[in-house]
Amino acid sequence: MAALEPYPHAPADLRDDEQIRTQRDVVRRQIAAWEAALQDDAARRKQQVAAAEDLRDRRCGLAMTQLLLHDDEFPVDPDRVLVRSGDADQATRDLRGLGAGYAPHPVPVRSPRLPDLRVLQDVCAGPRRTAQAYSSAALRLCGATAQPSYAVMLGAIRKAVGGPELSGPPEGGRWSRPGQEVRGPRVVVIDNGLSAEQRADGWLQGLARTDNLDLLDVVPRDEFLDRGAGHGTFVCGIVQQVAPGADLDVRRALDTEGVGEDVEVGEHIVRAAEDGAEVVNLSLGLVTPDGKPPFALLDAVGEAIEIARRRGTHLLLVCAAGNGGDDRPCWPAALSGRSYFPEHVVSVAALRLDYRDETQVIDARWSTRGDWVTCSTLGQGVVSTYVMGTESREYDPQGPETFGADAWATWSGTSFAAPQVTGAIVRLMQEHPEVSTAKEACDRLMGHGRRLFPGYGVSVRILPV
Repeated sequence: MAALEPYPHAPADLRDDEQIRTQRDVVRRQIAAWEAALQDDAARRKQQVAAAEDLRDRRCGLAMTQLLLHDDEFPVDPDRVLVRSGDADQATRDLRGLGAGYAPHPVPVRSPRLPDLRVLQDVCAGPRRTAQAYSSAALRLCGATAQPSYAVMLGAIRKAVGGPELSGPPEGGRWSRPGQEVRGPRVVVIDNGLSAEQRADGWLQGLARTDNLDLLDVVPRDEFLDRGAGHGTFVCGIVQQVAPGADLDVRRALDTEGVGEDVEVGEHIVRAAEDGAEVVNLSLGLVTPDGKPPFALLDAVGEAIEIARRRGTHLLLVCAAGNGGDDRPCWPAALSGRSYFPEHVVSVAALRLDYRDETQVIDARWSTRGDWVTCSTLGQGVVSTYVMGTESREYDPQGPETFGADAWATWSGTSFAAPQVTGAIVRLMQEHPEVSTAKEACDRLMGHGRRLFPGYGVSVRILPV
């Protein structure tokens, strides 16, 4: 337990005292159930399998309809295996030699920005058991030269049951965005897009486009918000609260359930660098069976760094550390480790307020941590912009809520710690011209914090919660 000095530019908490108390009580109950589930390995695995099976059944023809869990825990596309270009021919021969109807053939990944990767697509994939055997066999045969095509999820695992809770100004009130000129550095948020709503309070104006919309209700279309709905909207609102003049660009790589493919996320990372981004926020991730980084993300980050270098800039990726309650590396956040890109990747874990003394912070035990984590900030009960819609009782059995126009919510996860760090870095660069790169700004931000808890890096306090 420790006190942290607030970040100098932290906005005021606009909620009244009653709102703060009520919302913190709701969040505590959510987190207690979440932490209990994380501590029970069998229950967690059962929950993950059930969630993946439910997601596969509900995807209604969207990408990765056949999503399953490899080794009962890791979401993959069962019909696709990624290999390095130089290993494609041998891996193809090995897989065809298995018989059992396997008919893989190498095809380029969709992105020309990842030229060294090939996909071994099983064109004769049969029932789920056959597809699962194909994926597992490929891994056994090829070892380090092959990987499944991993699913990337918001925050690496499903968040606490109940999702976001209503927040915002009292009835009839409005929290208007501070007027501030939009200027660099360019910040790209790679997430599941933004709501098309044109908010009357000034937040998120001009960020939504036809190619980055969070459609909110498509998996399935049932008049309820999908489980990842509003995530990108929430993340962008956090960046704007800390840096109202941030030059934001939002890219949609995941769907309304918060699921996408590692190859597509990698493509967006490279494209962000090509388009001049200096800071990229990634409130998403995945863990792998062998604890090694997915080919697509490793290659993409390396390529993006090199593109930025050739442009004369220094690219910084700010990534959520994950919500696993353990120390397993979560990718791409763990690319901050010494063996990868520590000068270019910032991994952000979560802290929470101490329930006995809310002037103090402690480590959030539901947060992923590790010696590769760069920093941490408050990630429990964060307040930000949300979307219009109604939650399903399946997702929030204790009290599904309806969010109206100009909605605000409170939500928890390392997904919502990372954009605070992104916003703080941007604001430091804007207000201190002598700070020429995002890495320099990050180092300066770390100067406002302290190392308090093993595995949580430097702890800083930015937004009120």
